[in-house]
Amino acid sequence: MITEQNKDNLYRITSNLSFSDYQIALNRYKQHHKNIRYADFSYSLSSETIEAKEFYGMACKQDITIDQEEEIKAYLLKIRLAYPDLWEQTNPNYEQWKSVKGVK
Repeated sequence: MITEQNKDNLYRITSNLSFSDYQIALNRYKQHHKNIRYADFSYSLSSETIEAKEFYGMACKQDITIDQEEEIKAYLLKIRLAYPDLWEQTNPNYEQWKSVKGVK
């Protein structure tokens, strides 16, 4: 069984990764468009962010298999050991987004 704490950790990881993707895209956009102050730009999510999003979606399902649960726990352990900074909340909008966390 996936606990609420693990779901929150997955959400936090996804949030941090997606915010990082946004910041990278924004910095690239600003470098190429120095004279434009406000404009819309598009960006895509990295493969790491998509992977985290898929694990979060899997964890939020009501009926998951034991294999899926083990995959999620292995992913969390990998992130915990390899990228401990993703466990810290670095996204300044996290509290605002946390209220709509159930939306996938």
